[in-house]
Amino acid sequence: MNNCFSNMASLKLKWKLILISFVLLLGVCSYVENIKIEKKMKLIYVYDPLCGWCYGFGPVVEELEKNYSDRVSIDIIPGGMVMGSRIRPVGEMADYILGAIPRLEKMTGVKMGEPYKALLREGTYITSSLKPSIALLVFKSFKKEGAIAYAHDVQEAFFLHAKDLNQDELYAEIAKNYDLPEDEFLKRLKNPEYEKLTKKEFQQVSKMGVNGFPALLIEKDDSLYMLNSGFVEYKKLASFLDKQLEK
Repeated sequence: MNNCFSNMASLKLKWKLILISFVLLLGVCSYVENIKIEKKMKLIYVYDPLCGWCYGFGPVVEELEKNYSDRVSIDIIPGGMVMGSRIRPVGEMADYILGAIPRLEKMTGVKMGEPYKALLREGTYITSSLKPSIALLVFKSFKKEGAIAYAHDVQEAFFLHAKDLNQDELYAEIAKNYDLPEDEFLKRLKNPEYEKLTKKEFQQVSKMGVNGFPALLIEKDDSLYMLNSGFVEYKKLASFLDKQLEK
């Protein structure tokens, strides 16, 4: 009988040790996984919603995000290209933009819609980077995943269909495609705190030394380095990134 109790006690002790080992193993796995996440290279995509070249570059960054998600995290922030004295009727830049469209379409593969071209020719529409940039920060307040795609969808609504970027409802309507609540999205969009946060982002971009869009930066050792400025095709950008990942 004593041997029986002894064997049972020994068996219980073995199971306790096995359980403790299993818990410790889970902790180690979790720690290793966290280390992997922390070691991901971080890229910062600086864009402006009114930048046609950013519209063309958006699909490139989406492809980059898709193919490098295991090694690279990408954050998108707005640059504030059209603010202050630059907020004016599109007609003042219409000839320049219309002249640049054929080259932009050929290099990037995106299309500028006839409604957008008509908007340029009519000339009275007032553009500003502020509201669509606020909308991006509102989107990110719900979730980071999908932010690059959302930004591109907003640009597509403007450059392809000439949707009015001054209307809050447009941003909430697009956000519904990402399963975000329309009413709450509109509520946050009207919250002045998001405008303050957006203007801080503009200031941060200026401090980064970014003076052209699009721009892609690498965050490394608490410093930022320019990976590319301006449009670049996916294969070339992926080659640049591969070299950085090898270092």
